[in-house]
Amino acid sequence: MRNRRACLDHRAASGTATTFVKNVTVDSGFLIGLFDETDPLHSRCRGFLRDYRGRFLTTESVITETMALLSTKQQWRCLEWLGNAAQAGLLRVDREPLDFGSIEKLARKYADQPMDFADASVVLLAMRSGIREILTADRRDFAVYRMGGRTRFVDVLADKV
Repeated sequence: MRNRRACLDHRAASGTATTFVKNVTVDSGFLIGLFDETDPLHSRCRGFLRDYRGRFLTTESVITETMALLSTKQQWRCLEWLGNAAQAGLLRVDREPLDFGSIEKLARKYADQPMDFADASVVLLAMRSGIREILTADRRDFAVYRMGGRTRFVDVLADKV
């Protein structure tokens, strides 16, 4: 666990945080941005992680999509971070049975986007958990998606520099 603190990059030396979200849902774009140094959101993702004081919630679909889009070296770093975050209680991966009917309903509702499987899983997780704050690179899509009714997602990366 010697790398836990460095790997999570979670606690700032000063003990102060500029991000005050208690829980946040995580889409693959954040994880990709965090571990792919060439990604345009890399600095923003690292900055968020450095200042964040809360727990991450995501789905296995998001992790699968992330791994498919990262290089092998990036996958190792991501897996190490995920493992350390989970062990430290900072990451919860949704284990609810997949509701394929609800995923299909969402995919049809947002067919003009189109909504992929991982995005649908994140929307369902947010609806079940009530957590509307999201870390995503899909700003345009998540600006349209709703958590039942009219409840919008809050893109917490939007204001990070």
